[in-house]
Amino acid sequence: MGLFTAYYLMREGADVVLVEARDVAHSSRAAAGVLEFTKFELNRINVKGYVSRYLKMVISGKTAIRCIDPLWLRIYLKMYGRDPGADVWAFMREMAQFSKKEYFRLAEESNDFELREEPVYEVVEDVEREVEVLRRDPLRPRFEMGELEGRRVIVYLDAVVVSTDLLAERLIREVSRVKTIRRAAVDLKDGGLVLDGGERLAVDGVVFAGGWWCRKLGVPVAPLKGYGVRAFAAQKPSRSIADFVGGVFVVPFSGWVKITGRFDVDPHPDLKHIDKVLEAARRWVSDFEVFDVAVGYRPCTPDGLPVLERRGDAVVATGTCRLGWTYGPAMGRLAAEMALGKRGDTPLTSRRFI
Repeated sequence: MGLFTAYYLMREGADVVLVEARDVAHSSRAAAGVLEFTKFELNRINVKGYVSRYLKMVISGKTAIRCIDPLWLRIYLKMYGRDPGADVWAFMREMAQFSKKEYFRLAEESNDFELREEPVYEVVEDVEREVEVLRRDPLRPRFEMGELEGRRVIVYLDAVVVSTDLLAERLIREVSRVKTIRRAAVDLKDGGLVLDGGERLAVDGVVFAGGWWCRKLGVPVAPLKGYGVRAFAAQKPSRSIADFVGGVFVVPFSGWVKITGRFDVDPHPDLKHIDKVLEAARRWVSDFEVFDVAVGYRPCTPDGLPVLERRGDAVVATGTCRLGWTYGPAMGRLAAEMALGKRGDTPLTSRRFI
């Protein structure tokens, strides 16, 4: 989100500084790279029945709860079963359409992040139940039933696949003229961004796009932790697979296979459950060698929808949960326009949680 915002601000001629405490895009690389522009099902964590589904995942060991914020949980219970309304879904569709256009525009300039438009094969416990869920999805995904290794599966037809590792590198090159400060932001006071250690950076405005870090601004976001692994494989799978039974995504790229998994309520940076992800991946890739591991914290709001709002001299852009890369260009573009005073608030303000 921060890289896309910096990219669009730079294109508008703004003097941009990127403040990042660690390596740029260090968490975002953990993503599988499956962009779902017409499907919101994975983010709808507050629909009726989700609690029981998640608890079954916990009991089966596919996910874990290590630490939960009582305030977030209280808001979640308040938002449970609530639909945001037609205007919000229309806004989400517009953002998805913009993001898709931008990805294809970037790939037209240079497809150095391996964008490809292809179906994703989804392995689910109950195909009929999943069909009903998809039919209720407000973004109206195109799908069909298919077969994978003798098992009935859902084939999601609108997917776009990208390498998030290569895409992060591409965006870093795009904003190479932007000054980067490797420090942590602490506060915004009297026209100055306060960094750790007390140093103040004079600014006209700030876009806070720090994912789960934005909880420090009072935004209710929980860290839904996952792992992203790159591995060399003797034989790569011929298609992208979302195995919701095993709890793993397996996506082939030219130089490696991306293996991702877990949806743990867990703020800790350790690799506690990574062996379970790798074991689940062996169903689809029998022989592989891991050479890179990333840990990511999907910033999830109690209703799974993003927060994109202005607060005085600051813009807050977070909460995209499992669809951060899917909505990245649109969130970045809108955040840049808001920071420059070119547009007002969106329908995605945190006021909905009050």
